[in-house]
Amino acid sequence: MSTLLAFLLSVFVVGFVFAEPTDYFADNGFGKPVSTMQHPCAEYFNGVTYVAYQGPHEDPYICAYNHKTRQWSGPVKAGTSSLGNSPDPTEADEVDNHGRPALVVDGTGHIHLVFGGHGGAWRLGRNTLGTPGSGRQTHVMSTNPEDISSWEILDNVSPFGTYSQFVKLPDGDIYLFYRHGSHRSDWVYQKSTDGCRVFAAPVSVLKHKRQTADPNIHDAWYAWFHKGKGDTIAVTYHHHPCAVIGHKKPRNNGYYMRMNCGDDSWENVRGERLTLPVTKESADEHTLVVDTGTEGVRTGVCRVDDEGHPHIFIKQGARLVYYRWTGDAWQEPVVITRESTGQEGDFFIESPMESRMLLSQTIEGKGEVCWWRTTDGGLKWERETCLMASENAELLLGSLVRNARPEARVVVSEIKADQRNLSRKMYLLGDSGPVRRE
Repeated sequence: MSTLLAFLLSVFVVGFVFAEPTDYFADNGFGKPVSTMQHPCAEYFNGVTYVAYQGPHEDPYICAYNHKTRQWSGPVKAGTSSLGNSPDPTEADEVDNHGRPALVVDGTGHIHLVFGGHGGAWRLGRNTLGTPGSGRQTHVMSTNPEDISSWEILDNVSPFGTYSQFVKLPDGDIYLFYRHGSHRSDWVYQKSTDGCRVFAAPVSVLKHKRQTADPNIHDAWYAWFHKGKGDTIAVTYHHHPCAVIGHKKPRNNGYYMRMNCGDDSWENVRGERLTLPVTKESADEHTLVVDTGTEGVRTGVCRVDDEGHPHIFIKQGARLVYYRWTGDAWQEPVVITRESTGQEGDFFIESPMESRMLLSQTIEGKGEVCWWRTTDGGLKWERETCLMASENAELLLGSLVRNARPEARVVVSEIKADQRNLSRKMYLLGDSGPVRRE
């Protein structure tokens, strides 16, 4: 291939050329390109970190960073989201953002993205596990292993999905968790034992239903799933009393349970077996971590230590609150931070007593992503190194890169307060700061 032809091909695939080295790896993120809710959005596999995010038209885009050569490839458009509007909106509140891509790499090196859903539109048919919304949950796979240049659609997941979340087990089994519709819908999973070529039918985990005391209110949920110890899957979730008429978005309480993937059974933190799908009554009796009363909450993150004990943080009001299971009880909650905006975080556990959290927050208009650490089981947290700071900006954090290397741990998008368009710069942060694009 001639040098000129290679250059033109790179322009066609990438969409733009970096004339000078930059701290960001792409500048075509769109709206709110990443979140911890659709996760993971990045994975390290065989020397390369693959990164997915929401780009123009709310379509999924992907880049790849080769750790040996220190070279980036992409961005490449991997599919088309039915949530996108034409022309692209110019106001932030006109962007849906629920269809951000989740990413997983299977055992053969093929890369999979699921994206584009906010519950599935009415025209897609009858949703027996919830209420329709918009968009269509879509699954694409790279045509070739370890290659982001071309993609194909695999029509094997429910179109009625949103908040897509992949969990991969050591034996190669892959679970796709999501909410099966709009607000008033079950949370479900589909399981694949052959690298996402075939998924079993959806299985309901959390049950939505009308409340007996007030039929206008439905019990609904927000949830965050993650691989636990061995062949288990851990989940933290909270309750959303969803009104049919006069809909508002109150959310309360924090819950925890886990799945035993050997027989696909579920149990609470004490090992007591649960009946699926879990209802609000069952959740309150068997899986409640904290009753927050009227205080609003947002979904946090759950990680599990080497003893199989969960560590959870929940966003309660303006506070970020940490909970840890000690083996026989939940430790008294500890406030990590308070009185800041845009709080989003993820963490990894080095030992039952020591954890490190990457936390993004905005303080007096300055966005930052910093390490926080506890060495005493979460009783005290200390702010440590900042990996990135940006004046007059909000920094949006994805969940930690799966199988991350220290030089590339998390994906971040930057939203400047005075920015006139919805394009966002995208960063891959490691222990030394952004992974530069040379």
